[in-house]
Amino acid sequence: MQTIKNRHLFSVVVSISVVLGFVICAQGQWGPPGGQQPQQPQQQQQYPQSQSPPPAQGWTPPSGGGQSLSDALGRFRITLPQGAVPMGATYNFSIPAAMCQVSIMTVTQNQMFQMQQQNFSGMLRQMGAQINTEKPMDVKGRPAQFIAATMRDQNSGMSMHSMNVFISNAGIWVQVMGPEQNVQQIGQIFNSVLGGLQF
Repeated sequence: MQTIKNRHLFSVVVSISVVLGFVICAQGQWGPPGGQQPQQPQQQQQYPQSQSPPPAQGWTPPSGGGQSLSDALGRFRITLPQGAVPMGATYNFSIPAAMCQVSIMTVTQNQMFQMQQQNFSGMLRQMGAQINTEKPMDVKGRPAQFIAATMRDQNSGMSMHSMNVFISNAGIWVQVMGPEQNVQQIGQIFNSVLGGLQF
């Protein structure tokens, strides 16, 4: 019963992520308002962060807690309750010059990942998307499933294009999304992201 609840929760989270991605892209929220340049971070951080930075002065984790971790952007730290088990992580990036968004999701449970991979095309169709391409591919020696789709936002009338790859043996889903007229740039960013992946 708990596994069914986890699968349903995972499907809901992914569905919301997909819908939000299309909505955000359709609204053209690619960078800071008014043409301002984004502020550069003071320190370069590694993703994912391999060690937690030293705690800020005055912060002490509660005793008796479970695993402690820091947000990759340095916005928060958390000590999870005892027995908390990681299920997945999502990383979202914007590339304003290409009007693209990049999302990378990792999942620890193979069954949930496989279920999402199998249901993804159907879910997109239910949301009104057109599946342009669906085929197997290889990502650095690992089997993967490639799905490209186009969806029209009902409010703005703007068409969005997404390129997705589900890398089975790694439990990783990579998505690059942007306006349909930028499909060439979306493809270049997609290939660049896959080229930068290391397992």
